[in-house]
Amino acid sequence: MATVEELIKQYDEDPELRKEIEKILEDGKVSIGEFMAFTKEHDVKVSLAELPEYLEKAKELGLIK
Repeated sequence: MATVEELIKQYDEDPELRKEIEKILEDGKVSIGEFMAFTKEHDVKVSLAELPEYLEKAKELGLIK
């Protein structure tokens, strides 16, 4: 099971993961369905309650506006 920190590190090193995330973020939003599908695909244990925290982190990293 990957941690969020591991995915952030992988994002820096993995062009395929970057493409996947860019596709999710191309409309500037993250739906609950997209979030849950991504976490399931990458075996990341997070809850929906944490979604706002991750969106804020994505903004800090410049992934979304």
